[in-house]
Amino acid sequence: MTFSLSPRLEDLFRKLSDGSTPHALAEDVLRLSDFYIGNHGARTPWQEKYAQRAYAAYFLPLNVVRLQAAFAEVRRFLQPAHIDEIWDFGSGLGAMHWLLEEQDWLSPRPLNCVEVDTRAIEQHRTLMSHTRCKWHPEFNPKKTPGRNSLAVFSYAFLEMQEKLPPLEHFSHLLIVEPSFKDTGRALMKWRERWIQGGFTPLAPCTHSLACPLLTHSERDWCHHRVHFSGSAKFLELEKHLPMKNHSLTFSYLLLSQLMETPLWRGSVRVIGDTLYENGKTKQMMCRGPEREFLSWLSRNGEAPFIPHGALIPDLGPVEIKSNEVRPGRELNWVE
Repeated sequence: MTFSLSPRLEDLFRKLSDGSTPHALAEDVLRLSDFYIGNHGARTPWQEKYAQRAYAAYFLPLNVVRLQAAFAEVRRFLQPAHIDEIWDFGSGLGAMHWLLEEQDWLSPRPLNCVEVDTRAIEQHRTLMSHTRCKWHPEFNPKKTPGRNSLAVFSYAFLEMQEKLPPLEHFSHLLIVEPSFKDTGRALMKWRERWIQGGFTPLAPCTHSLACPLLTHSERDWCHHRVHFSGSAKFLELEKHLPMKNHSLTFSYLLLSQLMETPLWRGSVRVIGDTLYENGKTKQMMCRGPEREFLSWLSRNGEAPFIPHGALIPDLGPVEIKSNEVRPGRELNWVE
């Protein structure tokens, strides 16, 4: 499955670039990228003009696309009737807002944008032709959200974890974070806390048992990869950057307090890229508390290409060798 940003949104976001050339924008992007890498979980320095330009031209488009991919999972497990209001925490320039404008799955719903930085709010307002968001500097714990409420944290949860709203008041949680080892494993630890608090993980997990990557490894972390198709303008900017975005990675969790018997329970989620080893092909999979790999021996023919994140409803008969699960028939999966 390939995701992209609409030309309308890309042109809209470029309005904040102050007419900078692709080369100048690339320098801003690299500077902000270095800031993020050196300060995991830190807030975007919205007070800096270079950060505003770089975020609007590069990071905001990519974050909207990541949310597109994450919302593909929301649509898999929740129906529009399950979402009456949305709270976007750390809304920044409004990735969640722009995603909602581009889709027709959810009709307009109350969208509450929680953002402490007035500069980010001003930049977000500049891009809007009409007011869709209601802004809040913080969540008021006295205002309990309704039964079908969705809390979204897009690259904001870990920076807010010391001062979180009472998440138990929300029906559903969608958390999207960078695919770094430390952020991914931190999210896996939070998963345990949420399960103990009454939430059911819907995606990427197909079970509510212990996370095998957390309990059986000190270096693994769960993340997702999707294909990305950049526009001609985006590719022109990338020519001046060392990083190329043929695919995008991120860590995410979708949880709910209402979906007691969610779909895909007991299915297999492919959570790893294809690995080629001597005499075999492997992909990490998840279906329970054990750290397992799908495995195909080279002598039995060419292994299938299964996309990262695909769901396999039924493995059928398998042979198990240590932590390798070797299917005995051709597999069917859903992207």
